[in-house]
Amino acid sequence: MKNNKPDAQQLLEQAAYDAWFREQVQASLNDPRPSIPDEEAKRLMAIKRENLRKR
Repeated sequence: MKNNKPDAQQLLEQAAYDAWFREQVQASLNDPRPSIPDEEAKRLMAIKRENLRKR
């Protein structure tokens, strides 16, 4: 039977990812720029996707 207990390297990687993720969330919360509505974000991403497809 396989041992599913994470090793020290996995624990370090998980902790590093968790710290990075928390920093990204906090940076987003601290961003002074105004938020944009969901529909506007979807529209802008659709334009970006289409431009990438045309390349």
